[in-house]
Amino acid sequence: MDGFGFECQTCGEYHVGIPSFGWDYPLEYLAVPAEERAARVELGPDHCVIDDQWFFVRGCLEIPVRGHDEPLSWGVWLSLSRSSFLEYAALHDDPQREAGARFFGWLCSAVPGYPDTQSLKTMVQVRPWPLRPYVELEPTDHPLAVEQRDGISAERVREITQRVLHPPR
Repeated sequence: MDGFGFECQTCGEYHVGIPSFGWDYPLEYLAVPAEERAARVELGPDHCVIDDQWFFVRGCLEIPVRGHDEPLSWGVWLSLSRSSFLEYAALHDDPQREAGARFFGWLCSAVPGYPDTQSLKTMVQVRPWPLRPYVELEPTDHPLAVEQRDGISAERVREITQRVLHPPR
């Protein structure tokens, strides 16, 4: 089924399509004082290195939406070990890269509408260029992991979208 859309109960607008949400940096970036970031942080659209000790990549945590082909997608950040990061970085910009490489990582994004998502265990799966990697959560009973495994309803997508676009003040 295609054609997802709904009238927002908060703003009254009609939102079309299953949304994607994301962040421009991992939460750890905010721990570095603003005046020190230029010297201590290397931040790109798909990677972040802090103090040459902490290594992060951006990936897509996708939640299947029952009855729709397109998932709800979260552009999340993941920490990798130095060796995994270097191996991943060698693949990242290669237009000939193939899917398949997998790296263990920790989720470094606070996903709204869920209990603490920081430090959930993940597998970061390389996809063909130019796609960002697919993020698979460890199969636990955490609500985000359950929803990634079992999918969500269109109503849940509406709830999430309204919460993200119009956060409580």
